[in-house]
Amino acid sequence: MKYIIYALVSQFIFLSAFAATYTTQVHSVDRGKAGERHLIMLSNGYTAFLKGHDKSLIEAVEESQKNEDTVEIFIDDELNLISIQTVVPEREEPRDDALPGGMISYDPSIINDSAARSAFSNMRRDYQNQSQCYNRAHIWNYEEFNRSGLKSNKLYLFFTSRYIRKYNYKWWFHVTPMVYVDGSDQSNWRTLDRRYTKGTLTTRTWTNVFMLNNAFCPVVYKYSSYRYHQQEEDCFLIPTSMYFWQPRDIDREERTGYVKNQFYRSEVSHAYWEAF
Repeated sequence: MKYIIYALVSQFIFLSAFAATYTTQVHSVDRGKAGERHLIMLSNGYTAFLKGHDKSLIEAVEESQKNEDTVEIFIDDELNLISIQTVVPEREEPRDDALPGGMISYDPSIINDSAARSAFSNMRRDYQNQSQCYNRAHIWNYEEFNRSGLKSNKLYLFFTSRYIRKYNYKWWFHVTPMVYVDGSDQSNWRTLDRRYTKGTLTTRTWTNVFMLNNAFCPVVYKYSSYRYHQQEEDCFLIPTSMYFWQPRDIDREERTGYVKNQFYRSEVSHAYWEAF
């Protein structure tokens, strides 16, 4: 396997300063304007920054994104990208191997508050501390469906580059299971985020956990409504069915018309392996 390493000299001097190391892929790059750092969104949901003068490193990042390489990323305690290295993935990419129980027409369950609280209390808490939100959420949705037949949803919270740059924020998205309580209007949506909350929450109360400025996050239904409006809002919400695993599923639905309507064995297996 050929390895390509791009790094700053300082990484060899200040190894102890590394705040994080991730094995992931580069999802997208938001090049900074004059004087701004480049913003890098990683497939695992984290962000990294890169100073504009480091041309060789930003070219390496963009080449990795183009090739869909799995990379090992080193980030310091201020979220600055120190190095990127191509690596061999620990696991193969998921394949389309559908599990039983798919639904051509997805009609989420409408439940009462007691059932919602029961679903929350049944969510397992033995997740790995460094697990990713989309893997935890996938297993929580999957296990509750198998336990009770609950057809739940997911709620994606996307942070815009405006917000990420303003607060040097470490995530570009977060996701949690979501259920309908006594109706399907947004006022009836309840999030079940067992990692960061102590119970079911309304969407605004949930987003305030993560929005440092308590910004209002509009609900949109297309990935492009987030992608192409990075300077108009600080955040967006996108609801999906329980089958959506990563943001790329939302993007693919808009680009190709493919609607994900079932769980896939490889995705569930990967989520178990990474999160629990």
